[in-house]
Amino acid sequence: MSPNTSSERTYRLLYIGLWALSGVALAAGVIASYPLIGVGAFAALGLAALLTFRRYDGPLFDERDERRQAAASKRTLAVMGVTSAVVFPGVTALWALGVVEWPLWLTPIAFFVAALTFVHVGSTMYESARAA
Repeated sequence: MSPNTSSERTYRLLYIGLWALSGVALAAGVIASYPLIGVGAFAALGLAALLTFRRYDGPLFDERDERRQAAASKRTLAVMGVTSAVVFPGVTALWALGVVEWPLWLTPIAFFVAALTFVHVGSTMYESARAA
């Protein structure tokens, strides 16, 4: 393994690790009832990840990585879309029936999911019209 390959691997692992840690920090802050600290840690670690990416001299990711990233992004959006399409209406129904208490912090997420659904439907309609 050449020094450049070792350096690339180190930068990649650091970049990925910083993003993973940012998500853990955000979740930990919310769970510990310190959401602003969680958001601050997320932002700081995300910025560190972006600086790590920019600091590496050369392409840190190549076309194979881009294909993997595209496939992972597509799968992530599909899983999150289906999950949110089931979970949010389900939780809303349970809340309406008095089975669960709707936490205040969940309201903006519910609106985001609804907006995301509208954007997806609009994008689908646009692509369908464009293909015709």
